[in-house]
Amino acid sequence: MSDQPAGMSRRALLTVSFGGAAMASAAGIAWLRKGPGTAREKAAGGDPSGSPAARPRTRGPRPPGSAPPPLWTYQGPELVDVAPVAVSDTLLVLKGYDGLIGLDPRTGKPLWTAGGFEPDGSPVATGDGLLADVASTVGATAPRAVDPAARGRVRWTLEPAAGLRFAQDALLASDGRALYLTASQGSPLDDDYTALLLAYDLRDRRELWRTTAGHSPSEAPTAVLAGDRLLYCDGGALTSLDRRTGDRQWTRALPGAGNGRPAVAGPRAYVAGGGVTAIALDDGAVAWRHSPRDRTYSDPVVADGVLYATGSAAGVLALDARTGAPLWESGPATPLGTQCAPVVHGGVLHAPTAGGRPCVAAFDVRTRKAVWSYRVPGAGTGSGTAAGIRLVTRGSVLFVQNGNSVTALPMG
Repeated sequence: MSDQPAGMSRRALLTVSFGGAAMASAAGIAWLRKGPGTAREKAAGGDPSGSPAARPRTRGPRPPGSAPPPLWTYQGPELVDVAPVAVSDTLLVLKGYDGLIGLDPRTGKPLWTAGGFEPDGSPVATGDGLLADVASTVGATAPRAVDPAARGRVRWTLEPAAGLRFAQDALLASDGRALYLTASQGSPLDDDYTALLLAYDLRDRRELWRTTAGHSPSEAPTAVLAGDRLLYCDGGALTSLDRRTGDRQWTRALPGAGNGRPAVAGPRAYVAGGGVTAIALDDGAVAWRHSPRDRTYSDPVVADGVLYATGSAAGVLALDARTGAPLWESGPATPLGTQCAPVVHGGVLHAPTAGGRPCVAAFDVRTRKAVWSYRVPGAGTGSGTAAGIRLVTRGSVLFVQNGNSVTALPMG
């Protein structure tokens, strides 16, 4: 077990240039300060890897229809296009091309950095209080865990067994017992190539089980934990495994009707993509499908018996989670992105827009009306500005990453 500090390993893998300025919203949000930190700020815990955040603003009543004033905005050094990880009330972790960056979520101040990680894939909070990602090792890539409470110190590295290869996006999920991930044996160009799912004990990194998987080398599968199940989605099918043994319980094909990260609520899992499919957890039976033509949706979220997803054609889609019956759509007047699941908090749905500028829009799920739109600092990436926006919440704060910027917005 290593207890050495994680050093920064500057990687010249990709040069990303993000233009534009951190603009105010139409509701009159003021510019947030960006730039090199002062000596006092650095002494207070700032880090030259990113600019210090603006001080939290005093909140008071705001005009109806206006966006909430941001608590702070952080300008990062070449952030990777994955969602931040809200580890705790005192730590938000971003992923940059130089490594992981720990921020104070209350102020946006940088706390520590941990280098040596591959640029693809997302960090995963492990069930024992650590944070795992895939790191570069001598001649290979391997999962590595750092201790967020110890300024990102490396605690262990899982070296691959003979013939086993970990991809940069290998990590799937974790609970208090195990880390679940994908790997492969053989070359993707050979007939003996095999995609695998594995579980490793968090205490001693001993392999608990492995089973074959159906994804191809070019796919990035997703997974969630639901009770005693590991639900694994490879784009073409959703599979339920016993998380303790790896035994396959059922597999359900998703032809053109789902390829994203499953959402679990009650006795069902819900998968969206080119439609939405509801699947019973006990036997994998399809409860209902919503598959209109030429519609693509974000990963879903379920709140108070209603399933919500967003799309460029449908805007906000609301379905009865029990029956699949359509309840309402906001329509394409406010096209919304499909790159991340919306966030519902306090009766308000938050989602990135897919229009001509990077924004987060909020809808009152009771009145079904848009209540505000906030123009997010930073430059979006991909086709459509929403493609670069990632959302994560902690308590009543919405963290919005767009390009190299992260903004904290109060939700209530």
